[in-house]
Formats: sequence, structure tokens, C-alpha cells
Amino acid sequence: MFVDKLKASQRQTGGRLCVGLDPHPELVPGGGREAQAVKRFLDAVILQTKDDACAYKPNSAFFEALGSDGVALLRHTVDRIHDAGRLAILDAKRCDIASTAAAYARAAHDGLAADAITVVPYMGEDAILPFLDVGLAVFIVTLPSNPTAATIVDHGSPPLYVLVAELAARLEERFPGQVGLVVGATSPARARSLRDIGPGSPWLVPGVGAQGGELEAFLDAAGSDRTLVFNVSRGILAAERPGDAARTFNKAMGRPHDR
Repeated sequence: MFVDKLKASQRQTGGRLCVGLDPHPELVPGGGREAQAVKRFLDAVILQTKDDACAYKPNSAFFEALGSDGVALLRHTVDRIHDAGRLAILDAKRCDIASTAAAYARAAHDGLAADAITVVPYMGEDAILPFLDVGLAVFIVTLPSNPTAATIVDHGSPPLYVLVAELAARLEERFPGQVGLVVGATSPARARSLRDIGPGSPWLVPGVGAQGGELEAFLDAAGSDRTLVFNVSRGILAAERPGDAARTFNKAMGRPHDR
């Protein structure tokens, strides 16, 4: 199961850090509009951070922007992540009707060899099941880290984000160890209301660092037993020494289940 592999990787690295591989052109030495320059940069980042990163999250958009070379580079990057003994969470936020979702699932699982993928749930269970059926783990976008998401996810009573978490918990019963949530570190109060829903599901947590998420407040809100994976991208990719930055973030996030 994915969650078992994730916990094993966290034990190896002693922490909860996921390095987000979002190669913004301005972060890549020499410019990030050529696939080979991005390849050299990301290979170096993975090599320098693998002792502290329990997982990596390549963001599909930045690779797709490079055209066909970028798609090949994305597969190469997933291979390098696996060579490092770590998990690859494809950040693609897919959402579509079942037949199209099935094609996206084959692309992520068979074509790219990802271990997990982010999905948007607003077309319902049909948009999620194809990913689980091929063997991928899914992280369902529940509480995004961007501020305007509240206009959507706060709607209703109970709010939409609670309904999404409950959907994820039902899917977890059918696919144990394969279903997680995306819960932004920028919303610790909302996160607290989710802590008792699907307690076995891991949370992928964006928003630490550049987006201003407060780590301590979020850890208190999530609870001590939850499997948490904190994503940091620019805070590491923009660092002069990515390995040192990863080590600092990983230490700050605390050891799994120590809190």
C-alpha cells in the first residue's frame, strides 16, 4: 500500500518533507525554457535532497510547458526519484468524466510510473475511481492553499470541504492505504474540523514557506497521529544550497508521530 511505503520513507528520512519540483524558469540556472537545463537542475536537486525528502511532487504543468521534451523529462524525473528510493506524487490535479479519467490514469501510471496523483473531486467519485483502479494512490484536493478557494470550499452546511473529506474516507474503506487529502497549511482552523474524518488517510500539505502557512499551528490542528507530508517547492529550489534548505525544513517539521 502507498501509505506503508510513505511511512517507511518517512522513517528513513526522519521527517515529513516532500520537495515540490516546480521548475519555474527563473529558478533554473541559465533559464528554464530548455528541457536539458531543467533536467540538469532537477537531477542536482534530487541528488542533494534525497536524504531529507520522503517524497517528491513534480508539477506536471511546468514539464508540459516544455512540449514533448518536457513530457519525456517528466518521466526521467520520476525515474530519478525512484532511483533515489523515494515516492513520486504527480501534481496534475486531474478531474474529468470516467472514460477520460481512465486515460489520464493510464498516462500517470503506465506512461509516467507515478506512485500517486493529485485529483480534483468536483465531478464526483467517477472522476477518481479510474486512478485507484489502475493502482495509483490519490490525494484529493480538499482545502486548497490559495486564499480565494474559500469562496468555493466554504460553501454549504456542512461546508463542501467536509463533504469532500467524507467522500475520501468512503473511498479509503474500499482502497485502504491509497487515498489521501490535499489540505493547505494556510487553513489550520478548517483543518482542525477534518482531523476526525478518515484518520488513517495521509494529508499532503502545501502552503508552507512562500505561501505563508504556519507550521506549528497546522501541526496542532492536524493532530499527532495523522500521517502528514509537507510540500515545499520554492523554499528549496530557490536556495543556494537545496540540500541544506531541505535539511532545515525537514527538521522544523518534526519527526512523524513525535507530536
